[in-house]
Amino acid sequence: MKTAIVVALIAAIAIGGALGAFAATRTVQTEATVEVKVWQSVTTGNLYLSTRPDGGDWTTHSTPLDMSELSDSGSFYESSSVLVIVPIEAEIQVPADPTPMAISTPSPTLETEPGTCCEVRGMSDFPPAQEAVVEEMQEVVRFGNRRYELEHSGPITINISHTVTGLFVRFRDAFGTRPEKLPSECSFQRGEHIFFGPACRSDEHAFATEWFRRATGSGGRGPAWVGQGTTDYFASHYVDGEAPYLEHDRFLRVIFYQNPEDLRRSQASGDLMTTAVAYAIREHGGSRTWFDLHGAIMGGADPGAAFQEALGISLLEFYDAFERWATRENADLHADAFASCAEAGQSLHLQGGTAGTDAGYPDFRVPSEVDEDGDGIVCEGFTPLGDIDRR
Repeated sequence: MKTAIVVALIAAIAIGGALGAFAATRTVQTEATVEVKVWQSVTTGNLYLSTRPDGGDWTTHSTPLDMSELSDSGSFYESSSVLVIVPIEAEIQVPADPTPMAISTPSPTLETEPGTCCEVRGMSDFPPAQEAVVEEMQEVVRFGNRRYELEHSGPITINISHTVTGLFVRFRDAFGTRPEKLPSECSFQRGEHIFFGPACRSDEHAFATEWFRRATGSGGRGPAWVGQGTTDYFASHYVDGEAPYLEHDRFLRVIFYQNPEDLRRSQASGDLMTTAVAYAIREHGGSRTWFDLHGAIMGGADPGAAFQEALGISLLEFYDAFERWATRENADLHADAFASCAEAGQSLHLQGGTAGTDAGYPDFRVPSEVDEDGDGIVCEGFTPLGDIDRR
């Protein structure tokens, strides 16, 4: 077996490229440390690269390294090139210039009542990103007001960044200290500040979630599922363009697999929490009644008394009714389940993807099949005869 040798895997980290636009007038002295490991699969022999910036977490890159090229000397096998992006903080000294050459562009703002949204901090070198987050938040504010008569109060400052490390910088700029650990690398808020990491600064669900929490004061009062389930209900409605309804696959799946009593035990999954909210809205007075109840509980009202006043039933009676309904639904779903892909193929149409490749059926419809990739779909790659005929 040929032995692969990794030579000069990372030649340089291109800091100069990121700061080169200022090279003529600014002096930059900095360095970045990246820890590197190379892994070889025992099964396939493929090589993989893992990197970790100083103080950061390991990232294992999924693309195998190609070791088929010989070096010019013919003495080594040379790996394919790897681009490693390293977040750094650089102190830049700017000489005094009595004649400024550029006029700074103010951060985009959005005026709403009764509060003001939003000042944007971060990514000042990329105004389209700043404008995009304001536009997204504007849409959330309008949606919340139009569909649920919700309004935020007070100013909102949105903090965004190119990297997760940049979130630490934004936090320090806002509060004067740098946390040991971020509450979330996706999104979180503190005071008037809302933070969005690089993976979530264009995530509609994250924007709707954070603004809803801001507008309603969602916190740790009352049963956790009331706050979390209602927040997800709102965000899902905003993202999907339609209010969640109990026939959605994710609600049918959680009814099929999870014990409904987990709701009162405070062991419910996120989807079961949202299922309970969707059930309450459908069965007890609609969204306006539920949102009033949610606001009362988040405001500190006794949950039992709030349920009784808003829905005409106590919290314990609600749990009993929800569990009876979910148990009946669970029995119906089991009665309608199929024993195999072939049996399901006689009654169901494949959903998503390409027939014969990655299309399949909801896992709760064919529970005997193993969902190996955990995507909620089974029978991927299966093609029923009916689908072959239709093609």
